[in-house]
Amino acid sequence: MFKPWVKSVAPIVFGLITMTLSPITAATEEGFKLAVGGFYSTSDSGMEVTNPSNGEEFTLDFETDLQLVENEFLPFLEMSYWFNENHGLYFDWKRLHRNANNTKITVPYEFEDVDTGETYQVKAGADLTTIFNVDIARIGYGYDFYSDDNFDLIATIGLHVMWMKLSFEGEFGACLDDECRVVEVDPDNVVLTEVTAPLPDIGLLASYKFAPNWRVSGHIQYFYIKVDEVKGQLVDFSGGVSYEMTDSFSVDLSYKYYDIDVEVQRDYSSLDIYYGFKGPMLTLAYHF
Repeated sequence: MFKPWVKSVAPIVFGLITMTLSPITAATEEGFKLAVGGFYSTSDSGMEVTNPSNGEEFTLDFETDLQLVENEFLPFLEMSYWFNENHGLYFDWKRLHRNANNTKITVPYEFEDVDTGETYQVKAGADLTTIFNVDIARIGYGYDFYSDDNFDLIATIGLHVMWMKLSFEGEFGACLDDECRVVEVDPDNVVLTEVTAPLPDIGLLASYKFAPNWRVSGHIQYFYIKVDEVKGQLVDFSGGVSYEMTDSFSVDLSYKYYDIDVEVQRDYSSLDIYYGFKGPMLTLAYHF
C-alpha cells in the first residue's frame, strides 16, 4: 500500500509559500555560485511492517521504535551556474547517515526481503542494530521568466536522486513454511536491499529584494511518479532571508522541509519506506 510520508495524516496542500532559499534564488548576472552550510534536521522515517500475532500492517517508526537519533546536523553543498540573466543550472547534495542499537524491542514485527521474498521476524525484547543511510542529490534547470530591479520569478525542472541503505543486524527469526527459527545475519548483510529512487520534480521560486543587500524568497517543488517497479512522491520547500555582505559573499538563514515516500515492487515482495526532515539551515555563499 502506498502511504504518505508524514506519520499522521500528511496533507499535500500547499498554501502561500514564502521565504525559501536555493542556489538559484536570483538570476542577477552570469557566473557561478558555490554555497556550503549546515542544516540542523528533525527526521521522521519509518516503514510498513506486519504484526506477526494478528497479521495487521502498521508503521514502524525508526526514531521511536528503533531509537535512531531524531535531531542531527546535516552538511550540504549547493552549486549553480547562470549562462545569462534568464537561464541557469543548479546542483545540491545532502547526507544523513544514522545507526542505533536497541536492546529491548517493544513491538514485534516481521518484514520481507524485496529481492528474495524471505520473511524475517523480530520479536519483542530482541537485540537489534539498525543502519539507515540516505544521500540526496538534486540537479536541474532554472528559467527566470519574469524579472525587474527587485523581483524574480523562476521556474525549475530537475531530478532528485536518493541513495538509501536500510539494514538490520541482530536477533532474527527466518520464517519458512510457516515456521520461524533464529538465524545468524551477516553484519554486512543488507536485509532490505539498497534502493536508488530517481524522482523528477518541477518547482517555482519567487524572490524579492526588499532593502539594499537584503532579499527574501519563496520556492516549492513537488512531483509524483510511477516508473516500472518504483513509485514515489516528493514534497520539498524551505524558507529564509539572505544578506549580501560583499559583491562576492552572502549569508543565508532559512527553514527547510523535505518529504519523500518510495514504494518498491519486486517479483517477490514490496517495500514501502518514508523519509522526511525539517529544520533551520545556515549557508555561506561565494559568487564568482
